[in-house]
Amino acid sequence: MNEDIVLLLDIYGELLPKSQQTALDLRFNSDLSLGEIAEEMGGISRQSVNDFIKKGKNRLLELEEVLGSAAKFREITEELDKVSEVLESAPNSPENARIKQSISKIKNVLNS
Repeated sequence: MNEDIVLLLDIYGELLPKSQQTALDLRFNSDLSLGEIAEEMGGISRQSVNDFIKKGKNRLLELEEVLGSAAKFREITEELDKVSEVLESAPNSPENARIKQSISKIKNVLNS
């Protein structure tokens, strides 16, 4: 679940209020406790941090349900991995090298 939230935060994080975005980033990318996040966010209460995280997660899940970008990202990545596996089992040829290079470029774009 944490990996899902990290991906959703990467995709949709800019659409969240700054407080939710910051709380989620510190929780899931920096692995800070509620108390540590509260301190980082200017001494707010842990309950406020918990509320920011809960509301932010819910909003990310709502956005994914409507837009589906994370699901599309995963599907594209899985298909690229399958093509890469097929190319690895095939004899090396100039065409395979170009296809592998293209797959690598596509993966870099998806991960940027």
